[in-house]
Amino acid sequence: MKLKTKKLKLCLVSSTGGHWQELMCLYGLSETYDVFFVTEQNEKLSINFSQKIFFLNQIDRKMRGAILKFFQLCIQSFKIIAKEKPDVVITTGALFSFPFCLVGKIMRKKIVYIESYARVTTKSLTGRLVYPISDLFIIQWESLLKCYPKAIYKGALF
Repeated sequence: MKLKTKKLKLCLVSSTGGHWQELMCLYGLSETYDVFFVTEQNEKLSINFSQKIFFLNQIDRKMRGAILKFFQLCIQSFKIIAKEKPDVVITTGALFSFPFCLVGKIMRKKIVYIESYARVTTKSLTGRLVYPISDLFIIQWESLLKCYPKAIYKGALF
């Protein structure tokens, strides 16, 4: 008798722009794992793949009503994670992804954060927020080990 093994489910989340470009470098994970994506609604973003994707409103910490929008994003994050039940939340940032990490941690999901390749010597805001709750924190520049001593450095990923 063959035992059926559960396929690991991944939530890949990021804001648009460079963070999304870096996240798309992980698209190949969908060949091995059950993957879904979450990003910001953006008319400039063109998506052409068959994986499940959720589009949510953009958030900018400088925008009017940002705190309210942040809490709305937390609620949406909870609904998506509760519905999809990922085992792991993987993100390349930015602030848009923090509620998914926070909610994921509360719901006992593993959190993997990949600090942006653009961060060479200083911490990002999202990196500062996610570092204490991440299960795996990856940096792409050795110089960032001074900022994130428990991070994993293996060189450029993207």
